[in-house]
Amino acid sequence: MKKILLALAVLALAVGSASAATGVSILWDTYWGAYTHDAADLTAIPGDYLLDSYSLTWQLIYSVNDTAGAPDLDNGANGWVSGDDTVWATRAFSMGDGNASDGTVWTTDLYWSSGSRFYNDITWAGGDVGYIYQRIYEGAPAAGSWYYDSTPVALDADPITQQDSFLDVAGGGTEGIQPNQQIPSVPEPATMALLGLGALTMAIRRRRS
Repeated sequence: MKKILLALAVLALAVGSASAATGVSILWDTYWGAYTHDAADLTAIPGDYLLDSYSLTWQLIYSVNDTAGAPDLDNGANGWVSGDDTVWATRAFSMGDGNASDGTVWTTDLYWSSGSRFYNDITWAGGDVGYIYQRIYEGAPAAGSWYYDSTPVALDADPITQQDSFLDVAGGGTEGIQPNQQIPSVPEPATMALLGLGALTMAIRRRRS
């Protein structure tokens, strides 16, 4: 009986150790810096840094597939993501100060200075299943806002490893990144009414002709 109990204890310890070794440890960082969507020069020109003119929402997003889904403004409670995407972590920055909401310090062009650059999740045990990407919103996510998505990267997990996941691909160039996609603007009610009136007028003219 003692041998059986001992064997069970050893087995439980082994399972516990194996579980502790699973998970993901993802580095989120910039490599060449971040600039405003209308910056003409992305080679370290002060004044064009993203945090010089805007606040910032920076997200680490998990996706089942290798495609970054478009933002969904109706899903604000879950990070404005769409489809099968899930926000794993968010860092908010005020304009100019370079300090993230979690205490990590960045410069105005989003170079790391101090604090945590890693997202850790020891509960993840899915193996190499799924993808991660990072998204930055220039200012608050809203109709007309600009944003940038990094290229989705396959998860490197189980056993846990520190995985690079730069906002811009390390070694991919000598310039920074800038928001290059815009959330579609929704026409105001007055504009919609004018469009509707114009369409009605055209329809009447066609019928008369």
